[in-house]
Amino acid sequence: MGDLAERVGLRKASLFHHFPSKDVLYATVLLQLVESVRVAIVGAAASEGSFEARLDALTDALTTTLGSQPHAARLFVREAMETGPAFSRAPGQTGPAMRERLGRTINDVLSASLEFARAGQREGAFNPDVDATQIIVSLIGIHFMPFAIGEIVERFTGTSPFHASFLEQRKTAVRSQVRDLVLVKRKT
Repeated sequence: MGDLAERVGLRKASLFHHFPSKDVLYATVLLQLVESVRVAIVGAAASEGSFEARLDALTDALTTTLGSQPHAARLFVREAMETGPAFSRAPGQTGPAMRERLGRTINDVLSASLEFARAGQREGAFNPDVDATQIIVSLIGIHFMPFAIGEIVERFTGTSPFHASFLEQRKTAVRSQVRDLVLVKRKT
């Protein structure tokens, strides 16, 4: 906490005035990261245009958001693996208030994503034969994992997943992969 206080130009006591514990600070950072992902998803899903265009916008927004915050995806994955109750839908589980708020926010993001997928299916744009819940689970991996395992991706590709050239290539690749996964296959 002392190092952090120094980096942000505060005394340690001032930092503790704003964040009474490391856990509260950590949860606050995670909540802000989740909020940036929520804004990207909701903004893209609510935008004008066809479901295909909105799907592309959502993919680009997520790739941009995760690519601009080098530790975000790793923190999400770590938190999901280590903090069961924060991500649970079961009511009455104990945990710090911030973790519960974080869990609710994540569930809201997942619910909004699921509703977008189901709306696309109802409109005939997304494949109705694919389980919408499983689509969202697959999209989590497609979007988050390259950034969560950045060092492995960099060794494999020779480029950091946070570098502008990688992000542009990633947007193009993910748009194509997500379209293949989600959209109704049109007969030509």
